Amino acid sequence: MSENEDEATNVVPLNPKQHPQATLKVLDQKWGKETMEANYTVLPSALLRGQARLGINATELAVLVHLIDHWWKADEMPWPSKRTLADRLRVGEKTIQRAIAHLEEEGLIKRTPRFSKKTGARTSNEYDLKPLVERLKPIAQDQVQAAKEARAIKKKAEKPGLKRRSSAKKAASE
Repeated sequence: MSENEDEATNVVPLNPKQHPQATLKVLDQKWGKETMEANYTVLPSALLRGQARLGINATELAVLVHLIDHWWKADEMPWPSKRTLADRLRVGEKTIQRAIAHLEEEGLIKRTPRFSKKTGARTSNEYDLKPLVERLKPIAQDQVQAAKEARAIKKKAEKPGLKRRSSAKKAASE
């Protein structure tokens, strides 16, 4: 199997009906091949658009995005250090600690301590993102439902025989 074929098998199309190679082409066109070669992270729109419903601020969202960037396999949760997150976000470790504590209070993540196999000393925490996934499901369902309702309203407005507003009738007759 060629390198390109191998890459394509790990890509989920942006549009489920779209071939993975077409997805890569769209991403290359949007971001540039050089940028995409450095890798990318998929974020559900429900996370970004549902930020207020999740009860998180911009810093907490940024921390979540960086945790997601470290989440490479569905069954292996990320474990970046607070120092790594702080360096990436250009904030102090205390800011990261507060953000993580709030994310945990909101029920979006679950921290699990990790320990070195060699020394038994504490290492970075593991961050379980499954609670976030569960919290996003109803938000995503609401967004999908709202989009369906909006399409139905638009379709209804475009049907022939729909009564025009009286002000529109007056403007048309004048």
